[in-house]
Amino acid sequence: MSFGDFFKRFLTVLLVVVLAIGMWVARPILLLGFAAATIAVGISIPANWLQRRGLYRGWAIAIASIGVLMASVLLLLLVLPQLVTGLGDLLSNVPTAIRALPTLYETLRERNTFLNAALSPLPNLEAGTEMIPQQAQELLNQLLNASMTIASGVLDGVSIVANILINIVFVLFIAIFFLVDPQSYIKASLFLTPKHYHARAVEIWNQLYHTIRVWISALALSIMITASLVWLILGVLLGMPNAVVVAVFAGGATFIPNIGVFLPLIPIFVFTLASDPGQLIVYVPVYLLIQLLESNVITPSIVKAELKIPAGGVMLFQLLATLALGALGLLLAVPLLAVITVLVREIYAYDMLGLRHTHVALRANRYGQLALTEAAVTAPKQEAAPIKNSVARSARPVAKAKAK
Repeated sequence: MSFGDFFKRFLTVLLVVVLAIGMWVARPILLLGFAAATIAVGISIPANWLQRRGLYRGWAIAIASIGVLMASVLLLLLVLPQLVTGLGDLLSNVPTAIRALPTLYETLRERNTFLNAALSPLPNLEAGTEMIPQQAQELLNQLLNASMTIASGVLDGVSIVANILINIVFVLFIAIFFLVDPQSYIKASLFLTPKHYHARAVEIWNQLYHTIRVWISALALSIMITASLVWLILGVLLGMPNAVVVAVFAGGATFIPNIGVFLPLIPIFVFTLASDPGQLIVYVPVYLLIQLLESNVITPSIVKAELKIPAGGVMLFQLLATLALGALGLLLAVPLLAVITVLVREIYAYDMLGLRHTHVALRANRYGQLALTEAAVTAPKQEAAPIKNSVARSARPVAKAKAK
């Protein structure tokens, strides 16, 4: 290897390292940009629908943006009063819910013969009384002290909320700029790739847009179905208190797959323990049944339908995204994983390794050992030629014409 080749490779490695460090340092800004791009894709769905109805692109983007904003404001004004009232009830019911825990424990133990034999009675709970155990009293005191500390830090929370609102407005402005002229960003990326790869790069951009669009559509459908079913079944049919708050929690928790399913159980437990603890045996199974029905039967899941990523992989990536990017990384973990999966699949697996039409099947024997049962390559009947070859073939007639 000559000194010139070694120096070029050294500069390439150094450039990659510097670029990686720069991206790591600027990861909060890059994550906001990714959030803006995701919002832009979401707004483009109704904008494209309006364009197909004959509107110009500028008017379609303006109407779609204003419509999404007005729908969000109207929904917020409709739900916010009940949400604030319910959250106040939630905070005020925490001590009552803690006091009800020993009574619920004894009630469940006395009603079930197996639990009566397996569980011992509480030492500080006498028959016919509702004395609070020492541990529960200490926990109650800690919660009260924590509430006083939280109340003293309300002013600090105002600045945090203001910072969040500023970031939201900033992200929305970037999303609008992305929508106005998206082709300029695509053209800029094409100047970073060889000319023979431009058609393939545009195809990858289409794959990324399709993946994010399907995820947004599935997420919106999941939020509406989850919130509606929780409010209708638990609130209207079963009479659970503050069902609107629980429905909002359930709909918002849909942003966080796997983990978010269990977050609405917190307000369900607190509201029910404060009013009628015995109803927990009805509300909790019904809510889990709603989540099971929604996530596996009603709403098409982007992870299963498009990416085919196991739930364990999604949960692991959520933990990594939270560790590296914070709370916003947890919210955007699924679309971020979708983008990474598409890039790895299209560029590395299909283009570099040539595994586009390779089908792999595994079989496990009774000892748990895996064996490869199928690794066949099936090319389609009318497969398009590779980009390099197609460019070379299209250049041959031009060369022959010049020679003539």
